[in-house]
Amino acid sequence: MRKWMIAALLVMVIGVPLRAQERLNSQERRALTAKAADRLARRDLLSILKPTGRYPHGNRRQIGGVWFRTATIGTHIPGLCVRDTLILNYAPIDPPRDSEHYDYEGEPLRASGVEAMKHYRFVKAPSAGLFDTNDDRSSPSIWRSECRSLKEEEYGGGWFAAPDPEAAVRGWLTFEAAIDAVLARPVVAEPCALYVRHGQKADCAATLAGLRDTEKLNEIAPCNAPTGKVCFKIDIDNYWITIVGRQSTEAPTLADVESVKVEEYITVT
Repeated sequence: MRKWMIAALLVMVIGVPLRAQERLNSQERRALTAKAADRLARRDLLSILKPTGRYPHGNRRQIGGVWFRTATIGTHIPGLCVRDTLILNYAPIDPPRDSEHYDYEGEPLRASGVEAMKHYRFVKAPSAGLFDTNDDRSSPSIWRSECRSLKEEEYGGGWFAAPDPEAAVRGWLTFEAAIDAVLARPVVAEPCALYVRHGQKADCAATLAGLRDTEKLNEIAPCNAPTGKVCFKIDIDNYWITIVGRQSTEAPTLADVESVKVEEYITVT
Protein backbone atom coordinates (compact mmCIF):
# COMPACT_ATOMS: atom_id res chain seq x y z
CA MET A 1 0.00 0.00 0.00
CA ARG A 2 2.81 2.42 0.95
CA LYS A 3 4.72 1.67 -2.27
CA TRP A 4 1.57 2.34 -4.26
CA MET A 5 1.10 5.72 -2.55
CA ILE A 6 4.70 6.77 -3.23
CA ALA A 7 4.42 5.68 -6.86
CA ALA A 8 1.20 7.63 -7.25
CA LEU A 9 2.81 10.70 -5.70
CA LEU A 10 5.80 10.38 -8.02
CA VAL A 11 3.49 10.28 -11.03
CA MET A 12 1.74 13.34 -9.68
CA VAL A 13 5.00 15.29 -9.26
CA ILE A 14 6.26 14.45 -12.74
CA GLY A 15 2.96 14.84 -14.50
CA VAL A 16 1.36 17.94 -12.99
CA PRO A 17 2.21 21.54 -13.86
CA LEU A 18 4.93 23.34 -11.91
CA ARG A 19 2.38 25.62 -10.23
CA ALA A 20 0.71 22.61 -8.62
CA GLN A 21 4.04 21.19 -7.47
CA GLU A 22 4.71 24.40 -5.54
CA ARG A 23 1.79 23.54 -3.27
CA LEU A 24 3.09 20.17 -2.07
CA ASN A 25 3.18 20.02 1.71
CA SER A 26 6.00 18.69 3.91
CA GLN A 27 4.51 15.21 4.20
CA GLU A 28 4.12 14.90 0.44
CA ARG A 29 7.67 16.08 -0.22
CA ARG A 30 9.16 13.66 2.32
CA ALA A 31 7.33 10.78 0.68
CA LEU A 32 9.15 11.31 -2.63
CA THR A 33 11.90 9.00 -3.80
CA ALA A 34 15.44 10.39 -3.71
CA LYS A 35 15.40 10.89 -7.48
CA ALA A 36 12.06 12.69 -7.50
CA ALA A 37 13.01 14.81 -4.48
CA ASP A 38 16.27 15.84 -6.13
CA ARG A 39 14.47 16.77 -9.34
CA LEU A 40 11.87 18.82 -7.48
CA ALA A 41 14.40 20.59 -5.23
CA ARG A 42 16.54 21.56 -8.23
CA ARG A 43 13.44 22.86 -9.99
CA ASP A 44 12.51 24.83 -6.87
CA LEU A 45 15.99 26.37 -6.76
CA LEU A 46 15.87 27.44 -10.40
CA SER A 47 12.38 28.87 -9.91
CA ILE A 48 13.57 31.54 -7.44
CA LEU A 49 16.77 32.56 -9.27
CA LYS A 50 16.55 35.71 -11.36
CA PRO A 51 18.16 35.66 -14.83
CA THR A 52 21.90 36.28 -14.59
CA GLY A 53 22.38 37.82 -18.01
CA ARG A 54 25.70 37.53 -19.86
CA TYR A 55 29.00 36.50 -18.31
CA PRO A 56 30.74 39.58 -16.87
CA HIS A 57 33.59 41.44 -18.56
CA GLY A 58 34.81 43.73 -15.78
CA ASN A 59 38.53 44.42 -15.43
CA ARG A 60 39.61 40.77 -15.25
CA ARG A 61 40.76 38.84 -18.29
CA GLN A 62 39.52 35.53 -16.89
CA ILE A 63 35.99 34.97 -15.59
CA GLY A 64 36.06 34.32 -11.85
CA GLY A 65 32.36 33.88 -11.24
CA VAL A 66 28.81 34.72 -12.19
CA TRP A 67 26.16 36.14 -9.85
CA PHE A 68 22.59 34.99 -9.39
CA ARG A 69 19.99 36.72 -7.25
CA THR A 70 16.77 35.40 -5.82
CA ALA A 71 13.43 37.13 -6.00
CA THR A 72 12.93 39.62 -3.18
CA ILE A 73 10.76 38.59 -0.23
CA GLY A 74 9.96 40.05 3.17
CA THR A 75 11.48 39.27 6.55
CA HIS A 76 9.67 38.82 9.86
CA ILE A 77 10.39 42.50 10.55
CA PRO A 78 7.94 45.00 9.00
CA GLY A 79 9.52 47.27 6.40
CA LEU A 80 12.61 45.08 5.86
CA CYS A 81 13.05 43.02 2.69
CA VAL A 82 15.70 40.47 1.77
CA ARG A 83 17.18 38.68 -1.22
CA ASP A 84 19.99 36.17 -1.59
CA THR A 85 23.00 36.44 -3.86
CA LEU A 86 24.51 33.20 -5.12
CA ILE A 87 27.95 33.32 -6.76
CA LEU A 88 28.96 30.44 -9.00
CA ASN A 89 32.76 30.43 -9.01
CA TYR A 90 34.94 29.29 -11.92
CA ALA A 91 38.57 28.16 -12.04
CA PRO A 92 40.84 27.28 -14.98
CA ILE A 93 41.17 23.57 -15.69
CA ASP A 94 44.90 24.06 -16.26
CA PRO A 95 46.25 26.68 -13.82
CA PRO A 96 48.89 29.12 -15.10
CA ARG A 97 52.53 28.05 -14.88
CA ASP A 98 53.95 31.00 -16.77
CA SER A 99 51.85 34.10 -16.11
CA GLU A 100 53.66 36.09 -18.78
CA HIS A 101 52.58 33.79 -21.62
CA TYR A 102 49.39 32.37 -20.11
CA ASP A 103 46.25 32.82 -22.21
CA TYR A 104 43.83 33.95 -19.49
CA GLU A 105 40.87 34.44 -21.82
CA GLY A 106 41.57 31.37 -23.95
CA GLU A 107 41.94 28.75 -21.20
CA PRO A 108 38.90 26.49 -20.53
CA LEU A 109 37.13 26.98 -17.20
CA ARG A 110 35.18 24.74 -14.87
CA ALA A 111 32.67 25.55 -12.14
CA SER A 112 34.53 25.20 -8.83
CA GLY A 113 32.13 26.17 -6.05
CA VAL A 114 29.44 28.50 -4.78
CA GLU A 115 29.16 31.36 -2.30
CA ALA A 116 25.98 32.81 -0.85
CA MET A 117 25.14 36.02 0.98
CA LYS A 118 22.05 37.94 2.04
CA HIS A 119 21.26 41.55 1.24
CA TYR A 120 18.56 43.60 2.91
CA ARG A 121 16.65 46.74 2.08
CA PHE A 122 14.43 48.99 4.15
CA VAL A 123 11.23 50.00 2.40
CA LYS A 124 10.29 51.76 5.62
CA ALA A 125 12.82 53.12 8.10
CA PRO A 126 12.75 51.06 11.33
CA SER A 127 11.46 52.59 14.54
CA ALA A 128 12.15 52.04 18.22
CA GLY A 129 8.72 50.41 18.48
CA LEU A 130 10.15 47.24 16.94
CA PHE A 131 11.81 46.56 20.31
CA ASP A 132 8.51 46.68 22.20
CA THR A 133 8.39 43.30 23.96
CA ASN A 134 4.69 43.79 24.75
CA ASP A 135 3.78 44.01 21.07
CA ASP A 136 1.91 40.78 20.34
CA ARG A 137 1.25 41.45 16.66
CA SER A 138 2.02 38.50 14.41
CA SER A 139 4.91 38.65 11.96
CA PRO A 140 3.98 39.90 8.48
CA SER A 141 3.90 37.53 5.52
CA ILE A 142 7.20 37.14 3.70
CA TRP A 143 5.23 37.25 0.44
CA ARG A 144 3.96 40.79 1.04
CA SER A 145 3.74 43.12 -1.95
CA GLU A 146 5.95 45.89 -0.52
CA CYS A 147 8.93 43.58 -1.06
CA ARG A 148 7.81 41.56 -4.07
CA SER A 149 7.28 44.75 -6.10
CA LEU A 150 10.76 46.20 -5.50
CA LYS A 151 12.89 46.97 -8.53
CA GLU A 152 15.84 44.60 -8.85
CA GLU A 153 18.74 47.06 -8.97
CA GLU A 154 21.98 45.12 -9.31
CA TYR A 155 23.99 47.41 -7.04
CA GLY A 156 23.07 50.19 -4.65
CA GLY A 157 19.49 51.29 -4.48
CA GLY A 158 19.42 50.76 -0.72
CA TRP A 159 20.53 47.12 -0.72
CA PHE A 160 23.04 46.36 2.01
CA ALA A 161 24.74 43.40 3.66
CA ALA A 162 24.06 42.42 7.28
CA PRO A 163 24.38 39.23 9.35
CA ASP A 164 20.63 38.96 10.01
CA PRO A 165 17.45 41.09 10.18
CA GLU A 166 17.91 41.93 13.87
CA ALA A 167 21.45 43.25 13.28
CA ALA A 168 20.18 45.28 10.33
CA VAL A 169 17.53 47.01 12.44
CA ARG A 170 19.64 47.52 15.57
CA GLY A 171 22.60 48.69 13.51
CA TRP A 172 20.56 51.33 11.69
CA LEU A 173 18.90 52.59 14.88
CA THR A 174 22.33 52.75 16.53
CA PHE A 175 23.55 54.82 13.58
CA GLU A 176 20.61 57.22 13.93
CA ALA A 177 21.29 57.50 17.67
CA ALA A 178 24.95 58.26 16.87
CA ILE A 179 23.92 61.09 14.54
CA ASP A 180 21.74 62.59 17.26
CA ALA A 181 24.55 62.16 19.80
CA VAL A 182 27.09 63.98 17.62
CA LEU A 183 24.62 66.79 16.93
CA ALA A 184 24.05 67.17 20.68
CA ARG A 185 27.62 66.47 21.85
CA PRO A 186 30.20 66.98 19.06
CA VAL A 187 32.95 65.77 21.40
CA VAL A 188 31.60 62.22 20.92
CA ALA A 189 33.14 62.19 17.43
CA GLU A 190 36.49 63.78 18.34
CA PRO A 191 38.83 63.96 16.54
CA CYS A 192 36.84 64.77 13.44
CA ALA A 193 38.03 66.18 10.13
CA LEU A 194 36.32 68.45 7.65
CA TYR A 195 34.87 66.65 4.65
CA VAL A 196 34.11 68.01 1.22
CA ARG A 197 30.71 67.03 -0.15
CA HIS A 198 29.60 68.37 -3.53
CA GLY A 199 32.23 71.11 -3.33
CA GLN A 200 31.15 72.21 0.16
CA LYS A 201 33.13 71.68 3.38
CA ALA A 202 31.24 70.05 6.24
CA ASP A 203 32.17 68.98 9.76
CA CYS A 204 31.34 65.60 11.32
CA ALA A 205 27.88 66.59 12.48
CA ALA A 206 26.83 67.96 9.09
CA THR A 207 28.42 65.02 7.28
CA LEU A 208 26.60 62.47 9.44
CA ALA A 209 23.30 64.33 9.15
CA GLY A 210 23.58 64.07 5.37
CA LEU A 211 23.96 60.30 5.63
CA ARG A 212 20.63 59.68 7.40
CA ASP A 213 19.30 57.89 4.34
CA THR A 214 18.83 54.11 4.11
CA GLU A 215 19.20 54.32 0.32
CA LYS A 216 22.93 55.05 0.84
CA LEU A 217 23.60 51.95 2.94
CA ASN A 218 26.20 49.39 1.82
CA GLU A 219 26.72 47.25 4.92
CA ILE A 220 25.89 46.98 8.61
CA ALA A 221 28.36 44.84 10.54
CA PRO A 222 28.81 44.20 14.28
CA CYS A 223 32.35 44.72 15.55
CA ASN A 224 34.27 43.67 18.64
CA ALA A 225 33.40 45.53 21.82
CA PRO A 226 34.16 45.16 25.56
CA THR A 227 31.69 43.36 27.81
CA GLY A 228 28.53 45.38 28.27
CA LYS A 229 29.19 47.42 25.14
CA VAL A 230 27.93 47.17 21.57
CA CYS A 231 29.78 48.11 18.40
CA PHE A 232 28.59 48.57 14.82
CA LYS A 233 30.54 49.50 11.71
CA ILE A 234 28.27 51.15 9.16
CA ASP A 235 29.38 51.34 5.53
CA ILE A 236 27.27 54.10 4.02
CA ASP A 237 27.85 56.13 0.86
CA ASN A 238 31.67 56.33 0.91
CA TYR A 239 32.13 56.43 4.69
CA TRP A 240 32.80 53.93 7.45
CA ILE A 241 31.10 54.94 10.69
CA THR A 242 32.18 52.96 13.77
CA ILE A 243 29.92 53.37 16.81
CA VAL A 244 30.52 52.09 20.33
CA GLY A 245 27.90 52.37 23.05
CA ARG A 246 26.18 50.76 26.00
CA GLN A 247 24.46 47.45 25.37
CA SER A 248 20.70 47.41 25.91
CA THR A 249 17.75 45.17 25.14
CA GLU A 250 15.75 48.28 24.27
CA ALA A 251 16.12 50.56 21.27
CA PRO A 252 19.40 52.53 21.33
CA THR A 253 19.26 56.21 22.25
CA LEU A 254 21.75 59.06 21.93
CA ALA A 255 22.53 58.65 25.65
CA ASP A 256 23.84 55.13 24.92
CA VAL A 257 26.39 56.34 22.37
CA GLU A 258 29.93 56.68 23.75
CA SER A 259 32.10 57.18 20.67
CA VAL A 260 31.72 57.70 16.92
CA LYS A 261 34.54 57.34 14.41
CA VAL A 262 34.14 58.67 10.87
CA GLU A 263 36.40 57.46 8.04
CA GLU A 264 36.10 58.43 4.40
CA TYR A 265 37.20 56.03 1.67
CA ILE A 266 37.58 56.20 -2.08
CA THR A 267 35.86 53.66 -4.32
CA VAL A 268 38.01 52.52 -7.24
CA THR A 269 36.12 51.12 -10.23
